[in-house]
Amino acid sequence: MNPFWRLLVAAALWLLAVQASSAPLAGADRLALVQGLCSAEQIPALNRLLEAGAGEDRTWATRIIEALGGGTYICSATRGPLLGGGDAPLDAATLAPAGGVAAPEESPMVPTIVLRRSLTVAAAQLALGSPDLKARRAAATLVNESFANLNPVLVKQALDAERDTGIRAELAMALAKRGLQSAVPAERLAAIAAVAEVPSEAGRTLLTNFLAADAPVSDAASVTAARIALKTIDGLLRVGHVASVLFSGLSYAGILLITALGLSIVFGLLGVINLAHGEFIMIGAYTTYVVEQLMQNYLPGLFGAYIFVAIPVAFLVCALVGILLELCVIRFLYSRPLETLLATWAVSIALVKLVQLGFGPQNVEFITPDFLNGGMSLFAGFFITWNRIFAIALALLIFGATYFLIQHTRFGLLIRATTQRRDTARSLGVAAESVDRLAFGLGAGLAGLAGVVLTQITSVNPSMGTSFVIDAFMVVVLGGAGSLLGTAVSSLFLGEINQFIEPLYGAVAAKVAVLLLIVVIIQRRPQGLFALKTRN
Repeated sequence: MNPFWRLLVAAALWLLAVQASSAPLAGADRLALVQGLCSAEQIPALNRLLEAGAGEDRTWATRIIEALGGGTYICSATRGPLLGGGDAPLDAATLAPAGGVAAPEESPMVPTIVLRRSLTVAAAQLALGSPDLKARRAAATLVNESFANLNPVLVKQALDAERDTGIRAELAMALAKRGLQSAVPAERLAAIAAVAEVPSEAGRTLLTNFLAADAPVSDAASVTAARIALKTIDGLLRVGHVASVLFSGLSYAGILLITALGLSIVFGLLGVINLAHGEFIMIGAYTTYVVEQLMQNYLPGLFGAYIFVAIPVAFLVCALVGILLELCVIRFLYSRPLETLLATWAVSIALVKLVQLGFGPQNVEFITPDFLNGGMSLFAGFFITWNRIFAIALALLIFGATYFLIQHTRFGLLIRATTQRRDTARSLGVAAESVDRLAFGLGAGLAGLAGVVLTQITSVNPSMGTSFVIDAFMVVVLGGAGSLLGTAVSSLFLGEINQFIEPLYGAVAAKVAVLLLIVVIIQRRPQGLFALKTRN
């Protein structure tokens, strides 16, 4: 036979087999199945019902399972199995009205404890075919937790059809758990191979327990395979752990970068140690909260985009507050560092108290937009979350925009001229006081953007800015006051160092280690890693 026709015939036979396996059950088969649920062979009948529900009989199988679990399944000796719960019972095999009402002797069947457990898992297994991703995730979790009662054929079909990595991992783990308890060596080996293909902490624990208690002494092949798989998983998890720490450090560095950018500009240009910088972060976070509430109440259709609306609004609000602070307080205190320190500390306390009066001292709750929920597992032990990816991306975007503003615009030229040669800039007609005011507003606005990002990562309360302002000052001092490049490098450096030390020795030890490291570097480079000329 021609190879083309041979291939065509094979494809046709495969298609017929698939159609036959998913074709709806005949009336006699349905009747035999529902009658089996009324016999002593309930669990085998339930498994056949599940297999039928995987094809075109899903709606019918779901109705039967709901009736069994809801206590409305009637095993009638005269009319056969019925579904009660309505005005008139339905024939369980056809779902057509059975006529009349249920007789007193036609009372609903009371499921046994074993059957009730199997029914819960059965409903979850049928939900694995749902188009709703959240429903499939919940079903996969339940199937994994109750792996002893799952139907391997049905779960394997769902696993082959699934594309979500998280759901696939749950289903693969459920099948592996069931396979490791099998008395057949081949099934145990297949389960061990399945665990090794989806390495995770749960799989490591499963194999460790298998080797400690469940592995038959005589089955040397399973023991050897489990040990090899465990060694492989351990190596992959170590790589994943290092990648997770690097990712956490990168996301923390992104937050530090946004927080310290404004402080770097203000400190480098004005020489002002602004202890109220953390409160601009807090104002940006609460501005985001107000935007969220307004859009939830008045623009619910656009609510998912509230974070993008909050970005320019928070920047403008914080910039205006910063300009007002410079106009009313800071401009009278230039070249008086001690008075500036005390004044900004007082402003910090006042802003915290004002927010406490307006919003209360407790944390405010945010609804995370759908596109920032969850994440994805790239490989064993390495899971990235969308909210931290958003923080990193926004930090890079803000840094790029700020760098362009300072290096390639007239306003940036005025800032650099005023910073490096203030008297010369004045003699050339530069309004240094206006540049100071706008630069202070720019720094405050950038701090507000950090507050927007932090609403999706950490708790938001009136005192949230205090912990970040200390880290921001360390970044500025290490990188060099006024140096944007130094701020970026030191943010990355301190973020990664902090995340490597904190899991091992705790948050306090990480802060102390970072501080000592900064002291050592400053001893060698007092102006920071990337020093710029500033006014005297």
